[in-house]
Amino acid sequence: MQIPDDLEFLDVLGVAPEQTEEDQDIWRVDVPIDDSNIVTLSFDVGARSVRLAKGPEAEPEVDIYRERVERILLYSRNGERGIIVECDVPGFRCELRVVISPAFRLTDPMLYVG
Repeated sequence: MQIPDDLEFLDVLGVAPEQTEEDQDIWRVDVPIDDSNIVTLSFDVGARSVRLAKGPEAEPEVDIYRERVERILLYSRNGERGIIVECDVPGFRCELRVVISPAFRLTDPMLYVG
């Protein structure tokens, strides 16, 4: 799994990932988006998995888990900052896209309900 380096996290999101105490393979980034909400991106490099949550830690309003992650990308352009998680699910290529700023927005084709 490819992940950005600490400097790119700092440059785009303003915070760097930290290892969790529970497991040395799991890294976590908490990005404040307003006074009462955070976006938490945690990733397990060995297991190639990502968890994204938004809201208070005890009761997030958004909580998404993805496996088979190929890479995590960060971007900053046209006044927008965000995270892209690329997954390779058999028969389906998935791109979870999260806009952090100027306002939270989530796009994920696997969440489509038709």
